[in-house]
Amino acid sequence: MATDKDFEAGGEQDHISKLAFSAVATPDNSPFGGETRSDEVRDLDQYVAKGSPATRKEVISYYAYYAGNNGIGSFQYSSLLFQNLIYQAGFNPNVLPLGSSACGVDPTAPCHVFWGGGNKTKAYTSVILIATGLTFLTQALLFIGIGSLADYGNWNPWVVRGFSVLCWAFEFGFLGVTTANKWRAAMALYILSSVTFWASYVFFNAIFPKLAHDLPEARQAREEFLNGSIKEEEFERRCSMARSKIMNVSYFWNNVGFTICGALSLAALAGIGANNSTSLNNWGYSVSVAVCTGFWIVLAIPWFLWEKRRPGPTLPAGDNYLTFGFRHTWWTMKKAWTLKQTLFYLVAFFLLADGIGTTITLVAISQTQVVQFSATENTYLIMVEGASAAVGVFGAYYIQRLFHIRTKTMLQATNFGCLLVALWGMIGIWTTKVGYHNLWEFWFFNAQFGFSMGAQFSYGQAFMAELVPRGREYMFFSLLGIVSKGSAWIGPIVCSAIVDRTGNQWTAFPFVAALIFVPWVGIFFISEVKSRKECAEYLAREAADLRKVSGAKAAEGENDHLS
Repeated sequence: MATDKDFEAGGEQDHISKLAFSAVATPDNSPFGGETRSDEVRDLDQYVAKGSPATRKEVISYYAYYAGNNGIGSFQYSSLLFQNLIYQAGFNPNVLPLGSSACGVDPTAPCHVFWGGGNKTKAYTSVILIATGLTFLTQALLFIGIGSLADYGNWNPWVVRGFSVLCWAFEFGFLGVTTANKWRAAMALYILSSVTFWASYVFFNAIFPKLAHDLPEARQAREEFLNGSIKEEEFERRCSMARSKIMNVSYFWNNVGFTICGALSLAALAGIGANNSTSLNNWGYSVSVAVCTGFWIVLAIPWFLWEKRRPGPTLPAGDNYLTFGFRHTWWTMKKAWTLKQTLFYLVAFFLLADGIGTTITLVAISQTQVVQFSATENTYLIMVEGASAAVGVFGAYYIQRLFHIRTKTMLQATNFGCLLVALWGMIGIWTTKVGYHNLWEFWFFNAQFGFSMGAQFSYGQAFMAELVPRGREYMFFSLLGIVSKGSAWIGPIVCSAIVDRTGNQWTAFPFVAALIFVPWVGIFFISEVKSRKECAEYLAREAADLRKVSGAKAAEGENDHLS
């Protein structure tokens, strides 16, 4: 088992330190050449604290927002409601006239809806996968424009606030969507609420490295390192543990909130008698979305009040907020080859997120069919999933801290668990005895969720923080969001085509298993030590290149003025 001793790298570490300190202590020797402004020098600094120290109240409010922003309404209940309504609107395409035989008459027959105009039809599971793909593609386009921009200026806190409020509005919109003929509206609201939810989630998640670096233990480690009382590998280990602490504890509370929302929804479902009729079951899904939205609003308020400002640098001269996000994203993508470890991880995550996300969708479709679209039964399973994730994430962090295990090692263990989940689904191609055909399997899937997919998410983010240039967290976590959501439309679309061709939804599992297996192997070759050296060099190159562009723009403007 690998431990933190694997972080030691001698001369390579010295190179990183010298590069960072030369930028801080000796501006005349800056790699920029010539005169260097103090704000530009700080762009290189990997070690000097920036912003206000993190207080206990701020950290608690961070956990509270995470507990509210748990997604149970935004993409769990909203997705289930969409699946429920589109199934009710579906029909057996083998019975004429089309639309005359509901899918519930013969559950073993194909279930289609009208799609593409005229009498064209498509399997309802394929439409669900298409909606999922459109959701992820839209998120990717959104992250490109906003990602790098959030690292600059003082307005980055408003990114989270803005997307949160939009998501709340879309979620409350589900209260008006309760009948089968409104499945297209449910599809639109599902896409919009998912896009805005994930935008708020990704940009809120990008805050944790900065918050972790401002924890008292991280600041103390920084002081000891600068004073020479600890070596750099010990400093990096303690920073890594601070990041793991914030990520894992926040994800623990995220799943506690997830479970509480499930319990509140269960009470609401019992109150309206959701099991008494199809119409009340539909209404129950809509009410559950609203209940979880209200829960999120209440827990978001403390963070909106107590978040400390950690502003980024000002925009380079000659740039503006409308175009800089796209230009900087393009510049970063062109220069990404210099961050080989980060790039390798983004490529691996591109495949990994697609495989895991599509696996969850495939299991959810099968689960909803087995429980016959019951909002109550789905809520029981959701609560088990949330409790499992809370226990799994907290347990994983405890084991990591107790045995001093690398973040990368923890990530790879969870990735292997996700691979086993997909392989189990493959068995369902050839038999109905196992392979997500039976109710007990979904109880088992949700019970183990926290030890595979739950912990995988937190460690996937925590390991990304090991590979990100300091001060560019929003930019690179946005890129992580782009690759995770931008790739995740591929899996659903390909799986949709596989299902259409074979008529068997389980035949998609081999494809997603391959998507998980390939990056799992690739991540073994990524080095955190090499990444720290590459990040320091990247910041030096970024400052020099962006200054040249800005200087050219300023000179051009001055020439125009003189003319």
